Amino acid sequence: MDQEQAVSFLKDIIQIKSVNPPGNETAVAKKLKSLFDEYGIETELIEYDDNRANLIARVTGEQDGPVLGLTGHMDVVPIGENEWEHDPFGAEEENGKIYGRGACDMKSGLAACASAMVSLKEEGLPIKGTVTLFATVGEETGAVGARQLTEQGYADSLDALIIAEPTRNQVNIAHKGALWPQIITYGKTAHGSMPDKGINAVIHMNEIIHRIAGGDWEWQYEEDELLGGATYSIDVIKGGSNTNVVPDQCFTNIDMRTVPSQDHNQIIEQMQQVIEAAKEKYPDLKADIRILNDQSPVKTSNDDSFVKLVQDVVKVDGSAELGGITAYTDGSQFKHAQKEFPIVILGPGETSTAHQPDEYVEINKYLDSIHLYKEIAKKFLS
Repeated sequence: MDQEQAVSFLKDIIQIKSVNPPGNETAVAKKLKSLFDEYGIETELIEYDDNRANLIARVTGEQDGPVLGLTGHMDVVPIGENEWEHDPFGAEEENGKIYGRGACDMKSGLAACASAMVSLKEEGLPIKGTVTLFATVGEETGAVGARQLTEQGYADSLDALIIAEPTRNQVNIAHKGALWPQIITYGKTAHGSMPDKGINAVIHMNEIIHRIAGGDWEWQYEEDELLGGATYSIDVIKGGSNTNVVPDQCFTNIDMRTVPSQDHNQIIEQMQQVIEAAKEKYPDLKADIRILNDQSPVKTSNDDSFVKLVQDVVKVDGSAELGGITAYTDGSQFKHAQKEFPIVILGPGETSTAHQPDEYVEINKYLDSIHLYKEIAKKFLS
């Protein structure tokens, strides 16, 4: 598979509208399958929902040996309300860049993994072991595809995993976790002119938020040398139905980004304690906590032999300094496989363009990543 073919394939999958919601990733999975079928590479489709299927592909060597996993998600976020200069699904090429939704996050990484596997197959390398690609659904809304594959045991055979999220081909060995609690308060409706006859769910929510933002919330963590500190942001609040009706329900959504020293269950318990404390002022306060998203932080030791191997490959062409990213990846789910294995995040694309209008990937970075994945596979499976 030459460079022209690799670029053409990337453009093809950018043009597929796998926007999540709803996803429609099956079209991408079938495009990948058709490529692998052409080169005699084993594939398996694992249905998640209507028009949503994960794909697994395997290139196996002549001898038994370790299993290297490559993974990328097939869904992309909506194009947003702001105007684009380029067609979001046109895969337009200009000044050494390919533009389109998902060009950076992360169809370029996914296409690079697929292209690397095809090249390994073409070259007939006498590797031992297996390279396995996981093309997943629903990473953008909770890593649901990776969760399904992990729960069904597909990741249990892995000895190492590369997540092809955009890092400009820099080596990352950690990412933050995500915990998205939704707090709901329940009141009682009444006419707005007789507020004493009702129970105001918005007032009760205000008390909870005040206690979280005002210092009652104990945000405890040990700062991580790669990820920094944990963060939280109160990003959604909604309550009430009309100006003249006492609101009987209110909810708020909080985005928490956690570091390895934190335990998500303990955080939820602490939030419950804040709610209980708010009842001291409002004894009739009633509230629930629902968890909208729960993704574990990931961190691999910088002394891990696989990390050293990846660094050795990358530093030939650029910097191999280790880093971490603030967003979560499918690694949050794959780390729960039956066997522990190192996870490295390495892929083309500039993270600052992800989820933005006129998202793009630099073609040279995309092609470089294909080379990196091939060289890593050769060394790991030699």
